[in-house]
Amino acid sequence: MSETKHPIQIVSRRTGLSADVIRAWERRYKAVKPSRSANGRRLYSDNDVKKLMLLQRIISGGRRIGDIAKLNIKNLESLIESDESATVVKTSLANRPSTGSVMEHFDGCTEAIGELDANKLISLFEIAYQELGPVFLLEDLFAPLIQHVRDECKLGTFRQAQEKFVVELMQSFLLINSSKSKKLAHSKILIISPISHNDNLSMLRLCLVCEDSDWMPIYIGTSISADEILFSYEQGRCDLLLIVVDSHGDQQFLPNELRKIRSLIKDDEILIFGDSLLSYQDVIKETGSTPINNIGELRLTLDRLKVLTEFKPVILHAQPEQNS
Repeated sequence: MSETKHPIQIVSRRTGLSADVIRAWERRYKAVKPSRSANGRRLYSDNDVKKLMLLQRIISGGRRIGDIAKLNIKNLESLIESDESATVVKTSLANRPSTGSVMEHFDGCTEAIGELDANKLISLFEIAYQELGPVFLLEDLFAPLIQHVRDECKLGTFRQAQEKFVVELMQSFLLINSSKSKKLAHSKILIISPISHNDNLSMLRLCLVCEDSDWMPIYIGTSISADEILFSYEQGRCDLLLIVVDSHGDQQFLPNELRKIRSLIKDDEILIFGDSLLSYQDVIKETGSTPINNIGELRLTLDRLKVLTEFKPVILHAQPEQNS
């Protein structure tokens, strides 16, 4: 039986690394050596995926990729055990569905998109939803599927209409199923982006991750002023604020907005999530915000803060002693 190979979109979602980072680690540091398909696309082995996961965990602990890229899997695992600062996301990785099951759904969805068959696609989404759950459905199936469709559009195999068709169906499906959730969450998190953000699916993904971590997400959109953020935060009685930034944001405009937001929300923790946090590290430090680089870090932080919000100290007034 031949070994299963994985396209870079699947590997990216499994490891939490962007496709650009994976390619860079391959070219600059020889971290992995993927094979190539007949049309030249990178294909990664299970060992490649495992090694990239280990590298990502160690990098999160502060080590440099150049120092560890050429270590083998056994040495990387030993390093993780001895490195107390490494980020380890055991629970989410242990519960993750197998790549093989995801690819079965992937192939069926690709065929339905090619035929613009909405009923067939929704049916496939429903089956995948039951097997994967909402978070892994979006991370392991929807995101790679969208990237695949966009790649095929560039090649001329798919049309722009087919891309719009699948994105709209995905958003509608997730919103409908999210409304059916019966999870009870007492802690609330406000999710906003102070700048324009066109990727609604990525914002919905964050909502699902928060919901999966037992936080009630309140998403009010993008291009929101600091005053409106404060109003929403107080009106919704939120416990936490998640600000989403991306590499397309206005790097001159955003720092002042973050300062305004912190001046209004002075006491509670503020999380800054995005793919370009290095551009804002000074203002993140200045405002005392918490940088979140990927979904794994977000889950760990939400779990930590969940405990704090559930077990806030209760002040008990001492009863006066009675004279005997």
